[in-house]
Amino acid sequence: MTQNISNKPTQLPEELGMYVDALRQRHSAIDEVWVLASKESEGGSATRGKWNLLAFADSATLSALEADEAVHRDDVNLMVVTDGDRFESAWGKRSGGRLSDIDWRLEDMHSASYITGGSRRELAVRVR
Repeated sequence: MTQNISNKPTQLPEELGMYVDALRQRHSAIDEVWVLASKESEGGSATRGKWNLLAFADSATLSALEADEAVHRDDVNLMVVTDGDRFESAWGKRSGGRLSDIDWRLEDMHSASYITGGSRRELAVRVR
């Protein structure tokens, strides 16, 4: 069976990699960071608009990120997975969910997919 995964970013911008490196230097408990494809700017470009990042860490790191205004950016929506399933936003509008509810699947070391809008499978790319 072939999967239809939309919005495949081909190359992530260097600025995003530098931001994630700085984020992980300040908060070393962050294991992985993924950029999500579904909420990028119109046209599916990973180089413009708001970056939607998903980081894997713990609840102490989420609290530290909430308090660390030096990493807050208006063009970054950072969601933190705290227990392997539940995620919450690290700043801005409070939101969250569960990876199990979006059918998060690791495709390989560098890509994952998830469901949005009830049926559309989107791609996530591991940043670092």
